[in-house]
Amino acid sequence: MRSMLKLLIPSLIALAAGTASAREVSFEVGEGTNFAAVPSPDKSAVAIDLQGRIWIVPFKGGTARPITPLMDEARFAAWSPDGKWLAFQYYQDGGWHIWVSRPDGSERRQLTFGTSDEREPHWTADGRAILFGSDRGNSFDIWRVDVASGTIDKVSAASSDPASDEFYPDASPDGRSIAYIAAAGRAQSLVVETDGQARKLLTVEGDDLALPRWSPDGTRIVINRYNEDRAESSLRIVDVATGAETRADDPKEDVFPTGASWLDRDTLSYAADGQIKTRRIGGKSSVIPFRARFDVQSRAEYPKRSFDLASTGPRPVKGIMRPQVSPDGKAILFTALGDLWRLDIGEAKPKKLTDDAFLDADPAWSRDGRRIAYLSDRRGVGTTDLYIRDVATGTERRLTQTENDLMQPAWSPDGTSIAVFMRDANDWHAARLNIVDVATGKLRQVHDGLFLPSSPTWSPDGKSIMTLVLRAPAKRFRKGHNEFMTIDVATGATRFSTPDKSRSISARSQTAPAWSPDGSKIAYLHQGVLWSAAVDAQGDIVEAPVQLSRAYASYPSWTGDSKAIVYLDGTAFKRISLVDGAIEDIALDLTWQRKTAPQRTVIRAGRVFDAVTAGYRRDFDIVIDDNKISEIVPRRADWPGARIIDAQDKTVIPGLIQTHIHHFVSDGETPGRTWLSFGVTSVREPGAEPYEALERREAWASGRRLGPRQFYSVILEGDRLYYWMNVGVGPDAQLEMELQRALDLDYDFIKTYETMTHEVQRRIVDFGHRHGLMVASHELYPAATYGVDAIEHMGTRDRMQFSDRISMNNRAYDDVVKLLSLSGMYISPTSGGRLPGTSFTYQMRKLPRLLDLPQVKAFPPRYIAAYKRAMGYFEKVHGDRAVEAAHDELATLKKFSDAGIVIGAGTDGGTVSYGFGEIGEIMHFAEAYGADKALRSATIESARITGVEKYLGSIEVGKLADLVILDGDPLADVRDLFKVNTVVRDGEVLPIDRLLAAPGPAKADTTP
Repeated sequence: MRSMLKLLIPSLIALAAGTASAREVSFEVGEGTNFAAVPSPDKSAVAIDLQGRIWIVPFKGGTARPITPLMDEARFAAWSPDGKWLAFQYYQDGGWHIWVSRPDGSERRQLTFGTSDEREPHWTADGRAILFGSDRGNSFDIWRVDVASGTIDKVSAASSDPASDEFYPDASPDGRSIAYIAAAGRAQSLVVETDGQARKLLTVEGDDLALPRWSPDGTRIVINRYNEDRAESSLRIVDVATGAETRADDPKEDVFPTGASWLDRDTLSYAADGQIKTRRIGGKSSVIPFRARFDVQSRAEYPKRSFDLASTGPRPVKGIMRPQVSPDGKAILFTALGDLWRLDIGEAKPKKLTDDAFLDADPAWSRDGRRIAYLSDRRGVGTTDLYIRDVATGTERRLTQTENDLMQPAWSPDGTSIAVFMRDANDWHAARLNIVDVATGKLRQVHDGLFLPSSPTWSPDGKSIMTLVLRAPAKRFRKGHNEFMTIDVATGATRFSTPDKSRSISARSQTAPAWSPDGSKIAYLHQGVLWSAAVDAQGDIVEAPVQLSRAYASYPSWTGDSKAIVYLDGTAFKRISLVDGAIEDIALDLTWQRKTAPQRTVIRAGRVFDAVTAGYRRDFDIVIDDNKISEIVPRRADWPGARIIDAQDKTVIPGLIQTHIHHFVSDGETPGRTWLSFGVTSVREPGAEPYEALERREAWASGRRLGPRQFYSVILEGDRLYYWMNVGVGPDAQLEMELQRALDLDYDFIKTYETMTHEVQRRIVDFGHRHGLMVASHELYPAATYGVDAIEHMGTRDRMQFSDRISMNNRAYDDVVKLLSLSGMYISPTSGGRLPGTSFTYQMRKLPRLLDLPQVKAFPPRYIAAYKRAMGYFEKVHGDRAVEAAHDELATLKKFSDAGIVIGAGTDGGTVSYGFGEIGEIMHFAEAYGADKALRSATIESARITGVEKYLGSIEVGKLADLVILDGDPLADVRDLFKVNTVVRDGEVLPIDRLLAAPGPAKADTTP
């Protein structure tokens, strides 16, 4: 990677020249969050891994000195028995590996290599080798590396149970045994292994066990026991002979899940309450004070991108979803503006096939070209069904009527069946492969829940289906590579394959392995571009793949003769010949226009919360011309020709802005109305399939469907991926293409994700700021040193097992508060409105009549049922901890607010908490730092995080007319935000009754 980065230096310099400089800010902290603290054998020093760097602190306390580079993350330091070396896990080039260095940081060298994930090193008793956990064997097992020779071997057969993962190793003082944690399902065990024989000392269900450490005499082991869902963490001592477990910490302590060390047979050293601590077992703790210096970059002032939110002229459609070429190669089907369209190649103007206020999506041609399968929620009950359309006559019939949504249909070669994925309302990640009989409409499940796979493709003989899926090398961590999975239709048996064992295949949302009709090849996307590969009858690749395009591509589909592929290049259709490689442009002329509000509207407001002044302004008239606020004046008697909205006994607030949410096409038109019905007029989606997000933006803005404003980004991350829309990038040509795609597809900002290296993230920040795009991340440090604009979530696992922004007990310390406040980074904490979580449970208890709200009653029944099941489960799992854990988080939020940190209101999650979760988040903020500031968080501060404070977020002359009229007083009781009377979105007046009513079937809907 270092050599590749040298190639990027000229472009980095060029980009930096166009970016406004920011000043450097230096400060010291005396507290840290979720760091590990390990004393040296001679008790002269302590190694800590504060914010991803290894620091050395004098044992008696003092200044912490960093010994690892700023831009490469290092964690879990371990001293060699003689104290002359430190081992640690080190993140570089997109993966964790085991490294060593001297305690002063010199002689740093790498011991493990490759694409495996290697973590949590600990020295053997003789100091010659290091034990560590690794997924190099396609499960997480215990391995050992010889420090002198670099030889690596698996420790023992007993640590390789295929049903479990093993990690966190430690060697006994006599060198005869090892201790480690074994995990299978929800159970975790502390295991001691001697001479190849394993013995479980302690097994827990639902909790995590971590970092076992032997006592000097080998009779006891100290471990962390924690539960993230319950916001609990503690230290436990386990007797090696009996397995008896006793608690070693003070229950009032905020113990970090980073392990403890033995100073002697009766004294422990560990990190808790933001401090390095020592504790005599059964006695009181003492603190080893430290001061650590950080240097960050203050918020850079750079020209932000302009948003065209007011013009009324035609704009080219960019939200083109899942196009597919016809078998004869003469036409292309696609979804845009909520409807199905057919483009006859050679005629730039497409023909509209459907015309309704629902979402008609995922069109697929039958192999004979005579029928089209597609999905629509036009039944009007919030469920996406499968429809078939006769190409010649235009007649349609609904083939299915299911409770859960269907996704991504694909015809079988003989035309008798259609493969679809069914999404589970109880787990929005899960998609189950089903086969639908075209004659009867009956569904047969072929494979259980896959984690949001790509569209399916059939083998030519109709015996198997291939799709792109996430394949994690071990159960312990969720990240993995996208690989092809071939599923036997008769038996459900699966096989995996990949054209590139060194890298993940591109995002599952924009690509699918498209099997050619003659069975000889598959087309797919990799590193952003189009490839084909020769395959055998089973779908296994038999020849080296061939790169077909040089520019980025999406949605490949074959012509029926297997001689050409049609795909999207940005927003342009292309056709490539596999005979001669020629690439042909296919013209498309399709535009959309913003819906206008021609009549002047005047809102006679009794109370106005403008998000500018404190409290309310009273008895003002708000004048709206088209989509802008043109005047705000004291009450006037007459407004000739204007539409008057009487809100003299009501409260008017700016439209709420949801700063973190993710949508799904299979939810149909319902989410748009739902957001508006709760007063949310803008949504920021930091992780979307780009064409889906563009389709929503254009359909909502044009009035084809009701919905808020859409602001979005895809997710760029490193090679190991998770979500289906994530795109893995490195410091190569693909990065340049993905950044260009951000401009071509009108990203509103750029989001980077957990496995991306800091060097690549810095490159993205430089590019983004040069082009006026904000950059959001899950990383706090060193992101604060090079200008990342915003942080998503209060706590995420990032590359670790836990967050370094908030402890298990929901507390953040001096390091986090100062890094955020002094760098000027924004945050969307996704706390009280995020499902699941103790704070969500705490806030929902305040809404015992939630299911009686008219907005919630309009939800699809399966989501109401899913909410009931979820709340029952949460109460059972962590209900007894909800109050205490929520209060800790509320204190953290207040600390953030008092430090001047800009906080936005977002919830994450999916369909179950659409709308009401946003108000739950505001309720949480109000309890933390008051209703006035909470409403600012959900309006002007959320606009700031989105980069649209110039246009939205407050009620001011010249700003866009996104307003909510409430039958209540949210400053007196923030729950009055639920009392939505009317929403004004982009100047259009939308009474609550209109928002709660589904459009209704657009035409006769034939029951299957």
